[in-house]
Amino acid sequence: MRIKAEETRQGGRGVEALTLRGVTRHAGVSATAAVPHFGTLTGLRSALAAQGYTEHAQRLLCALEGEIDGRERGVGSCLQSESRATSFAAGAAYIEFALDNPDLFRLMFRRALLDYTQFDLAIASDRAFQALRSLSGKDVAVPARPALMAGLWGRVHGLAVLAIDDMLGMFETEQGAEEG
Repeated sequence: MRIKAEETRQGGRGVEALTLRGVTRHAGVSATAAVPHFGTLTGLRSALAAQGYTEHAQRLLCALEGEIDGRERGVGSCLQSESRATSFAAGAAYIEFALDNPDLFRLMFRRALLDYTQFDLAIASDRAFQALRSLSGKDVAVPARPALMAGLWGRVHGLAVLAIDDMLGMFETEQGAEEG
């Protein structure tokens, strides 16, 4: 049984409304079809989060390579102020993923709802974290300082949460007033 990350939407009610029965009903299969594949609701959530982390990592890596929204950016634009441009592109991709997938994004960071002993989830979340290390503007092969990484991740994650909760509108209004 293949499940898509879009299943987290559950009619716009969010991850709290996600049930095995609801997902099987949406997929058009019997209510018991999910049990052999996912076992429990935690298994289903973990599978969805693994897919989310995979997509999240892919977006971050595309941003690092100069591909955003599937469009190639010019080579020159990828080389400009390498560290700053890389950090900005990765941060923007992080926030864009959250805006495109708010319920899935929330699920991915609710550790109590997930089972990190599941191989796919552990691998996918690690891959996303390795891509996230690009926020420090350093090559992922170079160990980043933990405090720097925590600070950068905290900033971009906080902005992503504020964005999906529609809490940044006041700043757009202020910016428009300053420019006008």
